[in-house]
This record gives sequence, C-alpha cells and structure tokens, in this order.
Amino acid sequence: DRKQIVDVHGSKSVIIDATSGVPQGGHLSPLLFAIFVNNIKKVINHCHFLLFADDLKLFLKIDSLNDCYLLQNDINSLVTWSNEHHLELNFVKCHSMSFYRTRDRFEYSYSINANPLKRSENKVLDLGITFDRELNFHSHLDNICCKALKMLGFIKRICNEFKLTSPIKILYCAYVRSILEYGAVVWDPSTSCGKDQIERVQRKFLKYAAFILKIDHPPHDYNPILIKFGLFSLVDRRKIANMKFLRLIIDGCIDSPVLLSMINFKVPCSSVRQIYPFFISKCNTNYSENQPILRMMRMANNDPSFL
Repeated sequence: DRKQIVDVHGSKSVIIDATSGVPQGGHLSPLLFAIFVNNIKKVINHCHFLLFADDLKLFLKIDSLNDCYLLQNDINSLVTWSNEHHLELNFVKCHSMSFYRTRDRFEYSYSINANPLKRSENKVLDLGITFDRELNFHSHLDNICCKALKMLGFIKRICNEFKLTSPIKILYCAYVRSILEYGAVVWDPSTSCGKDQIERVQRKFLKYAAFILKIDHPPHDYNPILIKFGLFSLVDRRKIANMKFLRLIIDGCIDSPVLLSMINFKVPCSSVRQIYPFFISKCNTNYSENQPILRMMRMANNDPSFL
C-alpha cells in the first residue's frame, strides 16, 4: 500500500493512504495506467478511436443524422465507463470538430452529461500538430514557421560572437529545425508553396551563418553553406523520414496493423525491366493522391535505394 504526505517548509500533513492513481514519474506508471484503461474498447461500439496515454479521440464518418446519434451513444457509454472507473473527464479540454471539404455537412451538438461540447470550427491543436477542417495543414505550417523564426531570432542574438560552425549548427538543429520537422510524416506539404515556406526558415539561418562565419557563396545559392555545415535541405530530410517511417511499418518496428493494411505490395505478373515495390491506385483528386501512406509508397517507388 502506498502512502503520501505533503511537506511545506517543514510543516507536514497527516499521512494518508493513496488508494488510487499511479506515482508520477514511476517506471511502471505508464504500463499500469495502460492496463487499467485497456478495456475502454469494449464500450466503444460504433466509432473508431485513438488512445494515447490519457488522450482519447473518437471519430466516425458522418453520412446521415443516424451516424451522429451513434457517435453520441458512444460518448455516453464512455462517460458511464469513466464514472465507473473513477476517471473524471476534463470537460474543459473536450472538443468536437468536423473535418470536411464540402459545403454540405450535418450539424449536431454533441454533449457530455447534457453539457454541449465546445466546438472547434476551423482548427484544433492535437499532440503538437494543428489540424484544420480541410486537413491541408496550412495553419500548422504558419504556426511552426512563426515559432521557428522566433527561436531563430533568439539564436541570432546570442551567436554574434561565435566563430565556429559546430555550436551554431547544434543550436539551430536543436531549437529551430526540430520545430520544423516534428510530425512531418503527417503534414509533409505537397505544394511548392508549402515546401518553400518551410525551406525559407532554413535559408534565413544559412544566410545569417554565412555572414557571421564569412562563408563565400554565390548570391541566392545556399549549397556551399549546406556543405560547410553538413546539412541537407528540409525537403530531402522529410523524404528520408517518410521512407524510414514506411520501412519501420513494413519491418514491424511500428506495430500498427491499420497502417500496414494500407500498404499495397506490387507483385508483377511477368518479368519486367522496372520493378516497383508498391502498387499505387489511381486517385481522382490531388488531396487523396497526397495522403501520407500513398506519398510514402510513391517516394519509395521513385527511389531505387529503398529496395
């Protein structure tokens, strides 16, 4: 049995028994919590769901008003389950959002204990990534570029006296590039505008580094600076990250049967000169053509080194 006490400047509270919860920072705490909530799937009968620690998302394709009722039924079942397990839902952090690309959609007010959920109309921040209603990630690109530029400005202010490439590179990679690459396999832009928006941040860093370290380079040609720092373009790094992610799914290092089922291996009927590892079906829209798994398979088909 665990006990706990509060000590403030030498004044101690009475010792009480900790009858619930897990120790914060304990090695077994995540596993124990995962085991405790593992049966949550038994009460979700109609929706798909994603569970990461104590963060839960219910989602369902809405084609009719009846689908809205099914989603609300699962929400009600979830509330009942949480009450039975003494896990109170944080109503303030609960939101509902519709993702759609058409003008026609079903309006429905979802609720928890008869309290309407706050509705996020245009975008929502989830695990560090901003999802907009059309899933084009324009808002996310704006956010990370703005955040990265602020951090780059901070680095510029403290690096004016630096004369070596290594400390400047370390600061840039740790505090700027990491912002621009977090979760990139999800939101990797397909448009030239989106790619250039991200690349522009790195070019600002390279221009500053060339000025501080007096690196000669032709105007608007940043390749000599990239070589000097041992860096790659962000487009190339995202391509590598995409193919690594695909390889991890295939090798079983990422345990996701859903993602694995979306990968279409190509089995040629006869001997052909060009061998592509994946079969990519024809898409009617650019939106569907650039969904993450198809994008990864297309990159792998175009890169012989993947085989």
